[in-house]
Amino acid sequence: MGLEGMMSPSRDVPLPHAMTDAVEVGGREYRVEESNVSLEIENSQGEILTIGRPVKSERHDTTLIRTRNGPTLSRPGGSYVQRDYFVRRGGAAQREAGFHFELARFLGWDLPKVTRLDGSEGPLYLECLFPYFFVEQKHGWSGVQARIPAYLGIQDVSKRSAEFILNLDAMDMVLEVQRVESAISLVEADWKSVARNISELASRAGILVRGIPKKPNAAWRREELVALEVDSGSGWVSLDDEIHRLGRILSDQQEHEVSSVGEAATGIEEALSRNQDRAMQLNMALSSAIGEWEQASKQSQSIELRIDALEEDLRKHKDAALLHRLGSTEDARSEYETCPTCGQSLPDGFEITDYPLTIEDNIVHLEKELATFRSMALDANRAVEVSQVRVYRMREEMETLRATIRSQKDALVSPNSMPNASQLTERLQLEARMKALQEVRDSIESSIDELETLMVTWRRNKESLSTLRRRDLTASDEAKIRALRSSLTSQLDAYGFRSLEPNSIDISTKTYRPNHEGFDLGFDLSASDMVRVIWAYLFSFMEVSREFQASHPQILIFDEPRQQEAARLSFQQLLHRAAMNGAAGSQVLFATSEEEEDLASMLAHLPHQMTSIPRGEKLIKPRDFVS
Repeated sequence: MGLEGMMSPSRDVPLPHAMTDAVEVGGREYRVEESNVSLEIENSQGEILTIGRPVKSERHDTTLIRTRNGPTLSRPGGSYVQRDYFVRRGGAAQREAGFHFELARFLGWDLPKVTRLDGSEGPLYLECLFPYFFVEQKHGWSGVQARIPAYLGIQDVSKRSAEFILNLDAMDMVLEVQRVESAISLVEADWKSVARNISELASRAGILVRGIPKKPNAAWRREELVALEVDSGSGWVSLDDEIHRLGRILSDQQEHEVSSVGEAATGIEEALSRNQDRAMQLNMALSSAIGEWEQASKQSQSIELRIDALEEDLRKHKDAALLHRLGSTEDARSEYETCPTCGQSLPDGFEITDYPLTIEDNIVHLEKELATFRSMALDANRAVEVSQVRVYRMREEMETLRATIRSQKDALVSPNSMPNASQLTERLQLEARMKALQEVRDSIESSIDELETLMVTWRRNKESLSTLRRRDLTASDEAKIRALRSSLTSQLDAYGFRSLEPNSIDISTKTYRPNHEGFDLGFDLSASDMVRVIWAYLFSFMEVSREFQASHPQILIFDEPRQQEAARLSFQQLLHRAAMNGAAGSQVLFATSEEEEDLASMLAHLPHQMTSIPRGEKLIKPRDFVS
């Protein structure tokens, strides 16, 4: 099932040489040309899935898994739907073509997103869960959860796995913490964006903004810390003070009559007429430029949507190509409901072409098309920027022109006086400067209002996060942990655990592992007692999950459970516990090299099924073998 990753990150096949190299038959050794393993599983809904995976093959890669939706091992000959998947590759747990994605669905599991060590999020992989259901012989008995795969980079991986298996509310709280942390990150990103926009807007207008931190800060107070300053020529002053100063100067000039118009009146009238004509032309050009800007924005958005569709199509083709490289013969041609080129709806049965491209040709074509559209996107974005700048420039020119027209009209209505050119120029400059500063101030104030809203959200999320982290276990979680401890200690007592008093063993609410006086069980135990702890710990998870209808699949597999020459009485009690769980509906599988007679006597009167391989007989046997 591709779960050997629970043991190590190695890609080596974890099977003996009889499956990978050579096999002895009838006293002769033969080289293994082809080998595979098949497994038939059934879920709680009665669905049966047969899984086949090559161990050694010239035709198929070992990361290819072929499935049939039916019992092809127990009832061969039927017609079952076949699907191919991949494992031990990126996306196996997240994409439709990945087998672990399908296996989680088959088991009825909705794998949660958990935090990785690098701060990103990813699924709780199946390799992190199966050490609770399977203990292999070589390394699995060296300690509690000896095979939890830390190399996958998941924070508190054993804790997250235990929470999922027992359906603890603590996992919901952890996920809620992650969601709040994500919301905080989004608010901080928005804050940075708004702060950057304020900085850019202010710098273009020659305004200095003080008191806005790069990220939200609980101590930030707008009214106490934020200041807008401008260089007045004699030093930095408050923006409001500068606007008031310009207003007073402009008001003083407007209170004084300008000089007589005299002979300049005709020229002023002609200039006014030209400026009015120019204003009409500029207004038309501005409307056209706004239309071009909107059209360029729509074009850019359309190209981005097309790029998203192409990337999704390319991903599916690459998955199909991967399956074929692994040896899949499944028909991977896509059924299009719309034309992938023009987007038009295709009638049922409509053939796009009589000569369809291969998957590899499609990938090459899609990659070239993506490169073209990405280049188009760059051009479209540049067009949007050019259009935007053009609109801004025209608007600024229009504002200046309107200010000029207003000033000329003011001059013409002055009674029999000619305006002083320097005074008029200064007046226009003062008016334009004051208006520009007022507009920029209004924009900055609006953005600071947005920062205040973000700050309120940020503080609320921070308080929620603090509350969540202080929250105690729910009553349901406490009941499950008490049941876990009860099952563990009762088993330890039955198994003959002697390193410590069994009732002194507790279950940590921080790690969900057995501990003594606040410390995990470890070097203070004998080797045989450590094996007893592993037996009890894994059975307690099965039993508690069954009692509370949690997520344990109710299967437990032990490879050579009688490690460290555990006492016969201990092993007999283990068999009794296994039989008790089997009778309750669970499935417990032991592989052991115990003598058959001793094993039979220990299993007497216990419900069980036993398959015995006599000593000296090979497990892998020839069928219709021809030498």
